[in-house]
Amino acid sequence: MSKISSPPILTHPAKSGRRYKDVEVIEQELCSDFSIYAASCLKVQSVDGQLVPFSLNEIQHVLEQIICDIRAQGRLVRLIILKARREGVSTWAAGRFFWKTTTDFNRYGVLITHEHEATEFIFNMTRRFQRHVPEDFKPAQLHNNKKEIEFNRAAGMGLDGAIRVGTAGKTDFGSGQLIHYLHLSEVAKWPQHNATDLLTSILQCVPDHIDTEIIFESTAKGPAGEFYERFFGARYIYELYRETNGRPAFKSRINERSRPNNVYNAIFIPWFVFDSYRVPPLSSNTQGVDDVAAIELTDEERSMKESYELDDAQILWRRQAIENRCKGDLLTFKQEYPSNAIEAFVTTSTSVFNTQKIIDLMAEAKEPVYRYECELATGVWRLVKEGSLRVWEEADKNRHYLISADVSEGLEGGDYSCAEVIERSTSKQVAEWHGLIEPDLFGLLLTHLGKRYNMAWLIPERNNHGLTTITKIVELNYPRIYTEMVLTPPIKPRKRLGWLSTRTNKELIINNLIAEIRDDSHGIVSRELFEEMMTFVKTQSGQYTAENGMHDDRVMAIAIGKFVRAKLPPITQSSLSLSISIEAWT
Repeated sequence: MSKISSPPILTHPAKSGRRYKDVEVIEQELCSDFSIYAASCLKVQSVDGQLVPFSLNEIQHVLEQIICDIRAQGRLVRLIILKARREGVSTWAAGRFFWKTTTDFNRYGVLITHEHEATEFIFNMTRRFQRHVPEDFKPAQLHNNKKEIEFNRAAGMGLDGAIRVGTAGKTDFGSGQLIHYLHLSEVAKWPQHNATDLLTSILQCVPDHIDTEIIFESTAKGPAGEFYERFFGARYIYELYRETNGRPAFKSRINERSRPNNVYNAIFIPWFVFDSYRVPPLSSNTQGVDDVAAIELTDEERSMKESYELDDAQILWRRQAIENRCKGDLLTFKQEYPSNAIEAFVTTSTSVFNTQKIIDLMAEAKEPVYRYECELATGVWRLVKEGSLRVWEEADKNRHYLISADVSEGLEGGDYSCAEVIERSTSKQVAEWHGLIEPDLFGLLLTHLGKRYNMAWLIPERNNHGLTTITKIVELNYPRIYTEMVLTPPIKPRKRLGWLSTRTNKELIINNLIAEIRDDSHGIVSRELFEEMMTFVKTQSGQYTAENGMHDDRVMAIAIGKFVRAKLPPITQSSLSLSISIEAWT
């Protein structure tokens, strides 16, 4: 910031128009609070073409609150923002980085977008910020060209910082630079052939320092690519919603599928949080919408209204947006104006499950009542806030359970292992274990989990690493392991422990699960399982699997359990006696 020669007189936006002459007070507030700085010092173009103060909208305010939450936890500001169209996220990021770069010495910001026109548009916004900053707070500039604004003086006595721009075409942009504030815009639309290399190059330029910030922001574009994989791979999840008083707020949770060392925060902004996306009924607007049609809802609109607590003005805006902005294509609307993060990417995919039904089930999903971790050496389960075992119902001594399991190698960077606990008589999901674990240790864990649930039947998949898991279960003399009879040459039936997945029976168990979802007999409560269903597809070759970059361990584990449930021995008094006598088992 240039040296202030005399006390400026600014209207403080948060103090009802009071005027201040205290330079130190003004500087402290402007440098510490972006919302105050933006409204006092920055100008933006309004939708009607007027030059107006940059007063943060409701979404931009919540984004500032999220950054405060991240910093309060001592974490780096690393954001991956999935947004709807024209919610002001790009403007917020550009303004914030202009503020950070021009209120301190030796700070460098970089902006990269998907195309030259977008780069020029956002950089012109940055130039507008620079032109209209009050003189007493305007940083001296040494250069201002098509690619850079340098904040300095010829003698080198200025801020010695800069904002640079680029387009996602070069794979080595930024090599050798120091970057404090990195704004990556519309990443989902970056060229696929070089997005990975470009991100690898540019992200190395940002040090792991508490004052640095990285902001990815984009609308969705299909279930693949760097933005898609990074968004769903982020460790921390923030979702915006409306409180009962109508004000936007955020809720946060941990992504169970993310690696523990991942520092990124995935932020989802649904369209209905934005105040501008409303069309009031005919009686109070001039939109020409039929007043009767405005309140007569389709089944889909009624479901949307109930799931997300929308009002008629939002439903009406949605109708008009589908027709006029998206050519009447509902799938396009869901991509450009998503209601949840999953549908933004996968509405045009070939998910084998009913997408809208899964979305509704996700909205109704409840958090587990308890979380546990198991001490494998002792079999003791201890309450842990983010434990791998999520429990919705503890074991009932009068009920019988099965535990179906999908087994992975257990290596960092690979797939997860998963165990689903299902109550046999109702087919209800009561618990779920999910995590990285070596196959033999997974066998030990399954025996402890089986004992916890009344000597539940264990149904581990025996493909690949599953054989190691089953071997460990047998070594521990666990009394209930699912057994199949298979024909082996010369046509002699033999027993095989566990479930062997083949292309044929995989189709059977998935179709069984599809039917249970359709008929509302599934009993599933895990939100994360529903999320996997949204990205579970049938490929052109006929293979059932997860979308590229996603996981299906929960889907496979629950599908195995649901199918095998009918094949287990019937529940009898003797089986109940065995369950009760678990204390005698070692």
